[in-house]
Parts: sequence; C-alpha cells; structure tokens
Amino acid sequence: MSFMALIGCSVLLAGCASQDEVVFCPTISAPEEGARAFVRSDDAKQVFDVRLNGVNAICTRHNSGGTMVALSVGLKVKRSLAEGAENDVVAVPMMSAIVDANQTVISNQEFGYRVGFDKGSDSKFPVAKSNSLFRPMRGWSLAFALPIRPLPEHNAKKRLLI
Repeated sequence: MSFMALIGCSVLLAGCASQDEVVFCPTISAPEEGARAFVRSDDAKQVFDVRLNGVNAICTRHNSGGTMVALSVGLKVKRSLAEGAENDVVAVPMMSAIVDANQTVISNQEFGYRVGFDKGSDSKFPVAKSNSLFRPMRGWSLAFALPIRPLPEHNAKKRLLI
C-alpha cells in the first residue's frame, strides 16, 4: 500500500471515530400481547393496524455512570382504504420498561410516534426512536410493548391502543 493511500485511509477512519464508549445492551424483548394493536386516528377516527417490525438498541456509557440506550423501533402501520382513503395522521403510543432478574418492573417510560398518511396510502413502515438513560443492574433487561385495551366494535381479537 502506498504512503498516500495509508494517509487517506487514516483520515477516513479518524472521521468515523466516536467519543461514546459502546457497552453491552440488555436483552430486549416484546411480549406477544404487546406486539400488535389497533389505534384510532384523531381526525378521521379510522382504525389503524399497528405491529412491531423489529427493535434495535445501541447502548453507550453515560458520564453519570448509567447506560444510554438509543432504541429504534420498526413499525408496520396499515389501514383499510375501504374504510377511508383521505389524508390522516395516527399517533402511536409505545412504552419501554426495565425488568430485573426476577421479572419485576423497575421503571418504565412512555413515548409516541406520529405517522402521516397521504390520500390513497394504505401502509407505512416508520422507525420510531427514543433515547433513555438507565442505571445498569445485574440481570436487567428491556421490555418493549404497545399498550392496549379491547376495541369493542371490532372482533374480540383486535385491541385498541390506549
């Protein structure tokens, strides 16, 4: 490798360096009953089918001694165009919880994500992001869910987000 190529690679790699120390992330889980729900839009009152489509986290050490968890949550949000095809916006509430080794919830956090639909659009695949600071402990894990309650006017298997 030539000297100039070595300098070029060094400059390129130095630009990718980060000040944050990446640390081991806890186990991330989503209970089956919290992986799919239905949510009604505020404006058109249309019901949207919301599903988790993957969860990813990057954990870094915070200068306070805690762990900063950058959570990315993939969603699959669908609507029936037969029930309405106009422009609409749906707000999807989500929650995360820290669970100890005994499966006891230590703390939780609620956050949300708004998804806009153009006229005639029936599905979106957005990625919601959340940053949270946690105090690490032995055997902790991170659980993620869509909070839900029954949706009475649909069949009993459907659930509506609260």
